[in-house]
Amino acid sequence: MGKRIGKYKISDRESALNLTDGGTIEGALKSNYLRFTTGDYKGLSLATKTDTNCDSGFTFARNTYHECAALGDATNAFVLPAALEDTIVVMKITAQYDGGENATISCAGTDTFEAQTLNVQTINAADGNVNPRVFGTDFTTTQNLGKISTFLAVDNRITLSTTATNNQTNTGAELSFYCETPGKWRIAFMGSELGNGAMNATFSGSVN
Repeated sequence: MGKRIGKYKISDRESALNLTDGGTIEGALKSNYLRFTTGDYKGLSLATKTDTNCDSGFTFARNTYHECAALGDATNAFVLPAALEDTIVVMKITAQYDGGENATISCAGTDTFEAQTLNVQTINAADGNVNPRVFGTDFTTTQNLGKISTFLAVDNRITLSTTATNNQTNTGAELSFYCETPGKWRIAFMGSELGNGAMNATFSGSVN
């Protein structure tokens, strides 16, 4: 039957929120899914990482916005925290990440990524142009907008090459992860262009 709060009814079915009588919602809907989809990160913790921190590798913190001044001049090995439901992790790239080495982002324990496809568009507007956020879909796209990256349900590692000259990991790029289903990570990527803005040569999943 659901619960009624004033003139609003919260349905038991899939936790849907139904508004009646032309009602409005006041205040924030505090869910990390909304942060993941909108980029409104108010309420997250902040962690600031230097290039040296990234070269040493580290484990991302849950529900945290990470400023990463990585240059890609050494292999960067990152690890996600345990994939607990409604957890978000944000990696904001705050330097020109084009040193030519690889960054790997590995899941913890038996966690994996969701089966998903990201179709990252090449826009070629200008250096530092921040492109729209692209989310992993549960269908496999076939018409390439720049680079199609497909992740399998068994994949537990991302490899991202910090390709020199032309890439989408310039200052302002963002990679974020959201756990909708325990043990699984969804992926979103927002590129920042360098050169012609072609997506980095490698952005792929694998089994570690």
